[in-house]
Amino acid sequence: MTIELQVNGKQYSQFKSAEVTIRIDALSNTFNFQATASKGLPLPFQGGDECKIIVDNTTVLTGSIEIVEVDYSSGSHSIALSGRDKTGDLLDSTLDSISDINAPITLKKLIEKIISTLGLDIQVIDTVNPASFNKAEDIASPEPGQSAFSFIEQYARKRQVLLTSNANGDIVITRASGTKINAFLQNVIGSNSNNIIRGNVSYDTTGRYNKYKFASSLNTTALNFAGFVPIKNVVSQKGIYTDAAIRAGRQLVLVSEDAFSDKQNADRAKWEANIRKARGRVYSVTVEGFTNQINELWDINTAVLVVDDFAGINAYMLINSVTYSYSLDEGSITTLGLVNENAYTLTLSEPKVEKIARGLFG
Repeated sequence: MTIELQVNGKQYSQFKSAEVTIRIDALSNTFNFQATASKGLPLPFQGGDECKIIVDNTTVLTGSIEIVEVDYSSGSHSIALSGRDKTGDLLDSTLDSISDINAPITLKKLIEKIISTLGLDIQVIDTVNPASFNKAEDIASPEPGQSAFSFIEQYARKRQVLLTSNANGDIVITRASGTKINAFLQNVIGSNSNNIIRGNVSYDTTGRYNKYKFASSLNTTALNFAGFVPIKNVVSQKGIYTDAAIRAGRQLVLVSEDAFSDKQNADRAKWEANIRKARGRVYSVTVEGFTNQINELWDINTAVLVVDDFAGINAYMLINSVTYSYSLDEGSITTLGLVNENAYTLTLSEPKVEKIARGLFG
């Protein structure tokens, strides 16, 4: 079980420690390595070099080395390096003036327009196919100096989708897949088949509210395409969602990121409630090795059966983050972050899986 770094066509291994993190709720994935260098030999790579991260002969990240630190003395010589996948360049970039991106246009085409403007070698893969932005509601016009990612993310939020990246460093438009794998995470008292080495669970309601209200106005320029719209409807678009699990009196009122209709504000309110619910219930476990019971790498956006007596969980849960780690002390381990199976969707209800869901997440 290995984590390897491939730079300029050559693969490096035998690091003192190595770690790569893949997330469904973050655009760019990250890695870091530490090694002991041979005295007197030049550094075999440097910041800016393109690279691939390979876990058990499978590429999991394609990007660049961004930071290299070398510490040395008469008796030691160590190297630490870190970086991100290709989407890191999109995260860091800001936009120049761009002519209006006229609707109707899909989210995929909008992102491709931004990527093309920046000259990045990144593809866009759409697994959701959300509704196109129409002339009566949306005309995209980024401000000079605006973050490229914040610009496209506001339209992703408008369609309640996530922007993440794949092993090739390409952008993936996605939601929770609902795909169940034939694997399990288990910590049952007295069982000999447990595979959870350690775990952590917390339930935090401080970021959740009973009532979510989003307000906005319609895009007055886009309304030229919509015909007559009463003035009161132009300036007073709103959406409300109630999370009955949270006590009354807790209210969050926000202004939507862009011009939203009543329905879009309502969907945005649902999305906000569910995201906060997912983030408020934090469950993570560590297992040995990098592969599951079906000999596949543990992967994000898949649902796995969790039976954990200590945490009071017996339900399918969605893997939203995977960290593959190697160190001389612990060997090869994987840390999994898990959330409700229906996280990142407009469905706020608790998971109902084979009538076994119970405990903190059921």
